Amino acid sequence: MSSKKNPYSTLINIIKDNGASYNPPSIQLGQVHSESPLIIKVGDLQLTCRNLLISDYLLKDYERKVEQKCESIIKNGKTYSSEEIINKGSMKYTDGLKAGDLVAILSTYDGQKFIVLSKVVSI
Repeated sequence: MSSKKNPYSTLINIIKDNGASYNPPSIQLGQVHSESPLIIKVGDLQLTCRNLLISDYLLKDYERKVEQKCESIIKNGKTYSSEEIINKGSMKYTDGLKAGDLVAILSTYDGQKFIVLSKVVSI
């Protein structure tokens, strides 16, 4: 038996290695293991706040400013235009991620950080 390497196997390995380095990371599914502190499991990997980046609206007590303009409103028989009726305030979302929630996660190119994109559900 010859100790020569198969040139086709060598070429295939080079193509695989180079292809893997140029392919972007893919979206993975993770499951919230703990709410506080936030721990998300992706396969056997446990991710904590040290290596997680998360969409702000997924955080508990996320608050956003809102402004609502009405086209017109009738009050006590009088019609008011939108110029007169503007509701300003904020909206606070009190539900964040809960243990057991499934999330879509994307790894950064260097694999050091993981971005929680959204909560996902089955239909």
